[in-house]
Amino acid sequence: MKIAVIGSGSWGTALALKGLEAGHQVTMYCRTEEKANYLREYRINPYLPDVVLPLTLEFQHSYSKALQDAEVVLMVTPSTYVRRTLQELKPYLGPSMIIVGCSKGLEKDSEKRLSQVIEEEVQGLVKATAILSGPNHAEEVGRGLPAATVVASQNEDAICSLQRALGGPSFRVYGNTDVIGVELGGATKNIIALAAGIAHGMQLGDNLLAALLTRGLHEMTKFGVAMGAKSETYAGLSGMGDLIATCMSPHSRNRRAGQKLANGETMEDIINRSQMVVEGFFAVRIIYDIAKVKGIDMPITNALYEVLYHQVSPAEVLMQLMMRDVKQEVCNK
Repeated sequence: MKIAVIGSGSWGTALALKGLEAGHQVTMYCRTEEKANYLREYRINPYLPDVVLPLTLEFQHSYSKALQDAEVVLMVTPSTYVRRTLQELKPYLGPSMIIVGCSKGLEKDSEKRLSQVIEEEVQGLVKATAILSGPNHAEEVGRGLPAATVVASQNEDAICSLQRALGGPSFRVYGNTDVIGVELGGATKNIIALAAGIAHGMQLGDNLLAALLTRGLHEMTKFGVAMGAKSETYAGLSGMGDLIATCMSPHSRNRRAGQKLANGETMEDIINRSQMVVEGFFAVRIIYDIAKVKGIDMPITNALYEVLYHQVSPAEVLMQLMMRDVKQEVCNK
């Protein structure tokens, strides 16, 4: 099987390594010829400096060469660039290809899920589309540490193909037909991770963090079900699993961003100084807007919106959250 990876960051590199380990031919597309030449020569990606890239991993700056004979195309670009990249890829797509969205976020302007963006751009041009999501830090997956993930698609044959494409002794790939749930789990957990980072940065203790994750999962599930997802998906890898990994790990860029917010930096400061995209910043605004229109109560999301877009202090929004009207723990409101 030939796999094309569109994107040469840390996660794209980690997934490329999983494809190689599964015994397939893998080509990574790089945005610049300079990047492709650097990776060919030095076999080290600065985003994953502890991992030596095998000589069998190919690098191309040409879409036509990267996608030639590819059966699986992994889209590993920030959510902001998914549509534009797909439009550039269109002339090179074919009916035997499966397009897989591997980013966790929503399109900034349209507020659409990335699977919707992919379908809009490639419908009728490829065999199937899918989403990959789960508790997967590139730093660990790239080093070969054991992990599990989920591929979601309405096409069960495509799920089986992707399990063969990426699965192996260190990377267990589960399937799910609940595309909405898998995708929104990956997007909304970034919001909770920002809040977890703030709590960590303010040294508020394990009790609050446990409450935050628990109520955060409830908020994620409530939003997902209102959008058409299955509640049980949120008890799986793309829900609870991804939430735990993102909120607890120092590898999480969203958690790190939350810690910086707790230390007095603004969202603009963090964006300007970061080399990597913090998807949670975009997710907060998009989920806030959708929830407001649909009448979904999202207290943690609302609190993060106040911090990011109205410059309210984290300490103040924490007090507001703690002093909300008391209620039953298990309810639909």
